Amino acid sequence: MNTMACRAVAQAGLMAGTASLDREQAWPLLLVAGWLTTATDLMLEQSLLDSLA
Repeated sequence: MNTMACRAVAQAGLMAGTASLDREQAWPLLLVAGWLTTATDLMLEQSLLDSLA
């Protein structure tokens, strides 16, 4: 299991949980998207490294 990817997903969940939809600011949702993108990138990188081994 990729610990860094799990932490990125946890951060995305934390950001999503604290982002208030009654505010009309985009940055909390952009943080969620950024953390989920980071987790995806880490998992794809690990998959590529595993396929080389």
